[in-house]
Amino acid sequence: MRYEISLYKEEDDASIERMILASYRWENPIRGLSRHEFSKGLHPSFLGFRNAWTNTVGVFRENNRVVACVINEGNYGGDVFFLYESQERGQDRELLQEMIRFAKTYAAGIEKNHKTRFVDIASARWNTVLVDLLLEKGFKQEERTDVQLILPFNKEPFNVSLPVGYVFQDGGTIPPSHLSNIHRHSFAYGSENHACDDGAEAFRELRTMKHYRKELELCVLDARKLPVGMAIVWHDEAMPYCELEPMAVVWWERRKGIGRALIHELSNRIMKFFPDCTGMLGGDQAFYLRNGFEKKSETIRFHWELDVMISWDAESFGKDYAKEL
Repeated sequence: MRYEISLYKEEDDASIERMILASYRWENPIRGLSRHEFSKGLHPSFLGFRNAWTNTVGVFRENNRVVACVINEGNYGGDVFFLYESQERGQDRELLQEMIRFAKTYAAGIEKNHKTRFVDIASARWNTVLVDLLLEKGFKQEERTDVQLILPFNKEPFNVSLPVGYVFQDGGTIPPSHLSNIHRHSFAYGSENHACDDGAEAFRELRTMKHYRKELELCVLDARKLPVGMAIVWHDEAMPYCELEPMAVVWWERRKGIGRALIHELSNRIMKFFPDCTGMLGGDQAFYLRNGFEKKSETIRFHWELDVMISWDAESFGKDYAKEL
Protein backbone atom coordinates (compact mmCIF):
# COMPACT_ATOMS: atom_id res chain seq x y z
CA MET A 1 0.00 0.00 0.00
CA ARG A 2 1.34 3.44 -0.96
CA TYR A 3 0.07 5.22 2.13
CA GLU A 4 1.06 4.82 5.76
CA ILE A 5 -1.82 5.41 8.19
CA SER A 6 -1.44 6.45 11.82
CA LEU A 7 -3.67 7.80 14.57
CA TYR A 8 -3.35 11.51 15.40
CA LYS A 9 -0.52 12.84 17.55
CA GLU A 10 0.02 16.45 18.61
CA GLU A 11 3.06 16.71 16.37
CA ASP A 12 0.71 16.32 13.38
CA ASP A 13 -0.89 19.72 14.10
CA ALA A 14 1.38 21.76 11.84
CA SER A 15 0.76 19.46 8.88
CA ILE A 16 -2.99 19.49 9.44
CA GLU A 17 -3.04 23.29 9.58
CA ARG A 18 -0.95 23.39 6.39
CA MET A 19 -3.57 21.30 4.58
CA ILE A 20 -6.44 23.41 5.90
CA LEU A 21 -4.87 26.66 4.70
CA ALA A 22 -3.95 25.08 1.36
CA SER A 23 -7.60 24.12 0.76
CA TYR A 24 -8.64 27.78 0.38
CA ARG A 25 -6.79 27.78 -2.97
CA TRP A 26 -9.37 25.48 -4.59
CA GLU A 27 -12.59 25.79 -2.54
CA ASN A 28 -14.47 27.49 0.28
CA PRO A 29 -13.76 24.69 2.77
CA ILE A 30 -16.51 23.52 5.07
CA ARG A 31 -13.87 22.68 7.67
CA GLY A 32 -11.78 25.79 7.53
CA LEU A 33 -9.43 27.45 9.99
CA SER A 34 -12.07 28.68 12.44
CA ARG A 35 -13.76 25.30 12.69
CA HIS A 36 -10.40 23.66 13.29
CA GLU A 37 -9.20 26.02 16.02
CA PHE A 38 -12.66 26.14 17.61
CA SER A 39 -12.70 22.33 17.82
CA LYS A 40 -9.14 22.06 19.07
CA GLY A 41 -9.35 24.89 21.59
CA LEU A 42 -12.91 24.80 22.91
CA HIS A 43 -14.16 21.24 22.67
CA PRO A 44 -11.89 19.39 25.13
CA SER A 45 -13.38 21.23 28.14
CA PHE A 46 -16.65 22.10 26.43
CA LEU A 47 -17.52 18.50 25.54
CA GLY A 48 -15.34 16.64 28.04
CA PHE A 49 -13.47 14.76 25.29
CA ARG A 50 -9.73 15.35 25.69
CA ASN A 51 -8.62 12.33 23.67
CA ALA A 52 -11.15 12.35 20.84
CA TRP A 53 -8.64 13.20 18.12
CA THR A 54 -6.12 10.66 19.42
CA ASN A 55 -8.79 7.97 19.17
CA THR A 56 -10.61 8.94 15.96
CA VAL A 57 -8.40 10.99 13.61
CA GLY A 58 -6.39 9.30 10.86
CA VAL A 59 -3.23 10.83 9.37
CA PHE A 60 -2.00 9.58 5.97
CA ARG A 61 1.62 9.80 4.85
CA GLU A 62 3.52 9.11 1.67
CA ASN A 63 7.31 8.93 1.99
CA ASN A 64 7.01 10.27 5.56
CA ARG A 65 5.11 13.38 4.41
CA VAL A 66 1.58 14.04 5.66
CA VAL A 67 -0.62 14.23 2.57
CA ALA A 68 -4.17 13.72 3.92
CA CYS A 69 -6.21 13.47 7.09
CA VAL A 70 -9.59 12.13 8.25
CA ILE A 71 -10.67 14.48 11.04
CA ASN A 72 -13.71 15.52 13.08
CA GLU A 73 -14.69 18.28 15.50
CA GLY A 74 -13.13 16.77 18.58
CA ASN A 75 -16.01 14.48 19.44
CA TYR A 76 -17.32 11.00 18.72
CA GLY A 77 -20.31 12.21 16.69
CA GLY A 78 -19.56 10.57 13.35
CA ASP A 79 -19.17 13.85 11.41
CA VAL A 80 -16.05 13.37 9.29
CA PHE A 81 -14.04 15.74 7.10
CA PHE A 82 -11.35 14.87 4.55
CA LEU A 83 -8.27 17.07 4.24
CA TYR A 84 -5.65 16.85 1.45
CA GLU A 85 -2.40 18.60 0.66
CA SER A 86 -3.61 19.38 -2.89
CA GLN A 87 -6.70 19.19 -5.05
CA GLU A 88 -5.02 16.47 -7.12
CA ARG A 89 -4.36 14.40 -4.00
CA GLY A 90 -8.04 14.68 -3.12
CA GLN A 91 -8.88 12.80 -6.33
CA ASP A 92 -6.52 9.86 -5.76
CA ARG A 93 -8.80 6.79 -5.67
CA GLU A 94 -6.36 4.64 -3.72
CA LEU A 95 -6.02 7.30 -1.03
CA LEU A 96 -9.76 8.01 -0.89
CA GLN A 97 -10.60 4.33 -0.51
CA GLU A 98 -8.29 4.12 2.51
CA MET A 99 -9.77 7.33 3.97
CA ILE A 100 -13.33 6.00 3.57
CA ARG A 101 -12.32 2.75 5.26
CA PHE A 102 -10.82 4.68 8.18
CA ALA A 103 -13.97 6.81 8.43
CA LYS A 104 -16.15 3.70 8.66
CA THR A 105 -14.00 2.17 11.41
CA TYR A 106 -12.11 4.39 13.84
CA ALA A 107 -13.97 7.62 12.98
CA ALA A 108 -17.53 6.25 13.00
CA GLY A 109 -20.08 7.34 15.57
CA ILE A 110 -22.15 4.83 17.54
CA GLU A 111 -25.85 5.35 18.23
CA LYS A 112 -27.30 4.98 21.74
CA ASN A 113 -28.53 1.51 20.82
CA HIS A 114 -24.84 0.45 20.91
CA LYS A 115 -25.09 -1.33 17.58
CA THR A 116 -25.57 1.21 14.79
CA ARG A 117 -22.31 2.63 13.43
CA PHE A 118 -22.69 5.75 11.29
CA VAL A 119 -20.63 8.26 9.36
CA ASP A 120 -21.56 11.64 7.84
CA ILE A 121 -19.11 13.02 5.27
CA ALA A 122 -19.24 16.42 3.60
CA SER A 123 -17.88 16.78 0.06
CA ALA A 124 -17.41 19.65 -2.33
CA ARG A 125 -19.26 19.17 -5.61
CA TRP A 126 -16.05 19.44 -7.63
CA ASN A 127 -14.73 16.18 -6.17
CA THR A 128 -16.67 13.77 -8.36
CA VAL A 129 -14.10 11.04 -7.67
CA LEU A 130 -14.96 11.14 -3.96
CA VAL A 131 -18.70 11.41 -4.63
CA ASP A 132 -18.64 8.34 -6.89
CA LEU A 133 -16.60 6.35 -4.37
CA LEU A 134 -18.91 7.24 -1.47
CA LEU A 135 -21.92 6.02 -3.44
CA GLU A 136 -20.00 2.91 -4.44
CA LYS A 137 -19.16 2.24 -0.77
CA GLY A 138 -22.78 2.35 0.37
CA PHE A 139 -23.19 5.98 1.35
CA LYS A 140 -26.43 7.79 0.54
CA GLN A 141 -26.52 11.44 -0.51
CA GLU A 142 -28.63 13.53 1.85
CA GLU A 143 -31.13 16.13 0.74
CA ARG A 144 -29.73 18.79 3.05
CA THR A 145 -26.56 20.62 2.13
CA ASP A 146 -24.13 22.92 3.91
CA VAL A 147 -24.15 26.40 2.41
CA GLN A 148 -21.23 28.81 2.80
CA LEU A 149 -22.46 32.40 3.28
CA ILE A 150 -19.97 35.27 3.05
CA LEU A 151 -20.41 38.98 3.78
CA PRO A 152 -18.49 40.81 1.03
CA PHE A 153 -16.22 43.72 1.97
CA ASN A 154 -16.18 46.74 -0.33
CA LYS A 155 -13.42 48.50 1.68
CA GLU A 156 -15.88 51.03 3.07
CA PRO A 157 -16.42 50.71 6.84
CA PHE A 158 -19.76 49.41 8.07
CA ASN A 159 -22.02 51.51 10.24
CA VAL A 160 -21.89 50.19 13.81
CA SER A 161 -24.84 50.81 16.10
CA LEU A 162 -25.44 49.40 19.58
CA PRO A 163 -28.47 50.12 21.79
CA VAL A 164 -28.06 53.18 24.02
CA GLY A 165 -25.93 52.41 27.07
CA TYR A 166 -24.43 49.20 25.59
CA VAL A 167 -20.67 49.01 24.94
CA PHE A 168 -18.05 46.75 23.35
CA GLN A 169 -15.22 45.23 25.36
CA ASP A 170 -12.20 43.57 23.76
CA GLY A 171 -11.15 40.02 24.48
CA GLY A 172 -8.16 41.07 26.54
CA THR A 173 -10.30 42.94 29.07
CA ILE A 174 -13.05 40.42 29.94
CA PRO A 175 -12.98 37.09 31.79
CA PRO A 176 -13.67 33.94 29.74
CA SER A 177 -16.68 33.28 31.99
CA HIS A 178 -18.43 36.21 30.25
CA LEU A 179 -18.15 34.38 26.92
CA SER A 180 -19.28 31.11 28.46
CA ASN A 181 -22.32 32.68 30.10
CA ILE A 182 -23.41 34.39 26.89
CA HIS A 183 -22.94 31.18 24.89
CA ARG A 184 -24.86 29.12 27.49
CA HIS A 185 -27.84 31.47 27.57
CA SER A 186 -27.88 31.80 23.79
CA PHE A 187 -27.77 28.08 22.94
CA ALA A 188 -29.61 26.71 26.00
CA TYR A 189 -27.38 23.91 27.22
CA GLY A 190 -28.03 22.80 30.78
CA SER A 191 -26.68 20.83 33.70
CA GLU A 192 -26.22 17.62 31.71
CA ASN A 193 -23.63 19.35 29.53
CA HIS A 194 -19.94 19.71 30.45
CA ALA A 195 -19.98 23.23 29.03
CA CYS A 196 -22.43 24.40 31.68
CA ASP A 197 -19.72 24.24 34.35
CA ASP A 198 -16.50 24.02 32.30
CA GLY A 199 -17.36 26.61 29.64
CA ALA A 200 -15.11 29.30 31.10
CA GLU A 201 -12.13 26.95 31.00
CA ALA A 202 -13.05 26.03 27.41
CA PHE A 203 -13.00 29.68 26.29
CA ARG A 204 -9.76 30.26 28.19
CA GLU A 205 -8.20 27.42 26.21
CA LEU A 206 -9.69 28.74 22.97
CA ARG A 207 -7.76 31.98 23.57
CA THR A 208 -4.49 30.02 23.40
CA MET A 209 -5.01 28.97 19.77
CA LYS A 210 -2.44 30.11 17.23
CA HIS A 211 -4.72 32.42 15.22
CA TYR A 212 -6.60 33.93 18.16
CA ARG A 213 -6.27 37.72 18.43
CA LYS A 214 -7.78 39.56 21.37
CA GLU A 215 -8.63 42.50 19.09
CA LEU A 216 -10.86 40.16 17.08
CA GLU A 217 -12.86 38.96 20.09
CA LEU A 218 -15.67 41.22 21.26
CA CYS A 219 -18.11 41.15 24.15
CA VAL A 220 -21.14 43.44 24.46
CA LEU A 221 -22.10 44.72 27.92
CA ASP A 222 -25.58 46.05 28.60
CA ALA A 223 -26.39 49.23 30.54
CA ARG A 224 -25.96 47.25 33.78
CA LYS A 225 -22.44 46.23 32.63
CA LEU A 226 -23.51 42.58 32.30
CA PRO A 227 -22.39 40.45 29.31
CA VAL A 228 -25.10 39.92 26.65
CA GLY A 229 -23.30 39.32 23.32
CA MET A 230 -20.00 37.93 22.02
CA ALA A 231 -18.19 37.03 18.81
CA ILE A 232 -14.73 35.93 17.63
CA VAL A 233 -13.22 36.21 14.15
CA TRP A 234 -10.34 34.11 12.77
CA HIS A 235 -8.05 34.92 9.86
CA ASP A 236 -4.77 34.00 8.22
CA GLU A 237 -3.33 35.83 5.24
CA ALA A 238 -3.45 32.56 3.27
CA MET A 239 -7.25 32.82 3.41
CA PRO A 240 -9.22 35.11 1.06
CA TYR A 241 -11.84 35.81 3.75
CA CYS A 242 -12.10 35.73 7.54
CA GLU A 243 -14.42 33.47 9.55
CA LEU A 244 -16.85 34.25 12.36
CA GLU A 245 -16.92 31.49 15.02
CA PRO A 246 -18.70 31.68 17.40
CA MET A 247 -21.26 34.46 17.76
CA ALA A 248 -23.96 34.49 20.44
CA VAL A 249 -26.51 36.86 21.94
CA VAL A 250 -28.44 35.98 25.11
CA TRP A 251 -32.09 35.13 24.48
CA TRP A 252 -33.54 38.18 26.26
CA GLU A 253 -31.50 40.63 24.16
CA ARG A 254 -32.45 39.38 20.69
CA ARG A 255 -33.89 41.65 17.97
CA LYS A 256 -31.96 44.69 19.21
CA GLY A 257 -29.23 44.70 16.54
CA ILE A 258 -26.48 43.39 18.83
CA GLY A 259 -25.46 40.55 16.48
CA ARG A 260 -25.33 42.89 13.50
CA ALA A 261 -23.24 45.40 15.49
CA LEU A 262 -20.76 42.67 16.44
CA ILE A 263 -20.41 41.60 12.80
CA HIS A 264 -19.96 45.16 11.55
CA GLU A 265 -17.44 46.16 14.23
CA LEU A 266 -15.36 43.03 13.66
CA SER A 267 -15.56 43.49 9.88
CA ASN A 268 -14.18 47.01 10.26
CA ARG A 269 -11.33 45.75 12.40
CA ILE A 270 -10.48 42.97 9.93
CA MET A 271 -10.41 45.46 7.04
CA LYS A 272 -8.02 47.61 9.08
CA PHE A 273 -5.66 44.75 10.06
CA PHE A 274 -5.95 42.76 6.80
CA PRO A 275 -6.70 45.10 3.86
CA ASP A 276 -6.64 42.22 1.36
CA CYS A 277 -9.40 40.28 3.16
CA THR A 278 -12.44 40.09 0.87
CA GLY A 279 -15.22 39.21 3.31
CA MET A 280 -16.45 37.28 6.35
CA LEU A 281 -17.83 33.72 6.49
CA GLY A 282 -20.90 33.38 8.70
CA GLY A 283 -23.31 30.61 9.60
CA ASP A 284 -25.79 28.84 7.35
CA GLN A 285 -28.81 30.64 8.84
CA ALA A 286 -31.44 33.13 7.70
CA PHE A 287 -30.04 35.75 10.09
CA TYR A 288 -26.90 36.06 7.97
CA LEU A 289 -28.79 36.38 4.71
CA ARG A 290 -30.86 39.19 6.23
CA ASN A 291 -27.64 40.99 7.12
CA GLY A 292 -25.97 41.03 3.71
CA PHE A 293 -24.23 37.65 3.58
CA GLU A 294 -24.32 35.98 0.17
CA LYS A 295 -24.25 32.32 -0.86
CA LYS A 296 -20.82 31.53 -2.29
CA SER A 297 -20.71 27.74 -2.33
CA GLU A 298 -22.54 24.62 -1.26
CA THR A 299 -21.27 21.36 0.18
CA ILE A 300 -23.13 18.08 -0.29
CA ARG A 301 -23.45 15.49 2.47
CA PHE A 302 -23.36 11.69 2.54
CA HIS A 303 -24.53 9.27 5.24
CA TRP A 304 -23.61 5.63 5.93
CA GLU A 305 -24.74 3.35 8.72
CA LEU A 306 -24.40 -0.29 9.64
CA ASP A 307 -25.80 -2.40 12.49
CA VAL A 308 -22.97 -4.35 14.12
CA MET A 309 -24.06 -6.89 16.74
CA ILE A 310 -22.07 -7.69 19.85
CA SER A 311 -19.84 -10.68 19.08
CA TRP A 312 -21.69 -13.08 21.40
CA ASP A 313 -25.11 -12.10 20.07
CA ALA A 314 -26.65 -14.88 17.97
CA GLU A 315 -27.40 -12.35 15.21
CA SER A 316 -23.68 -11.80 14.75
CA PHE A 317 -22.93 -15.43 13.87
CA GLY A 318 -21.82 -15.78 10.29
CA LYS A 319 -21.57 -12.02 9.73
CA ASP A 320 -18.56 -10.83 7.73
CA TYR A 321 -18.58 -7.14 8.57
CA ALA A 322 -15.32 -6.52 6.70
CA LYS A 323 -17.28 -6.78 3.45
CA GLU A 324 -19.05 -3.54 4.40
CA LEU A 325 -15.82 -1.55 4.29
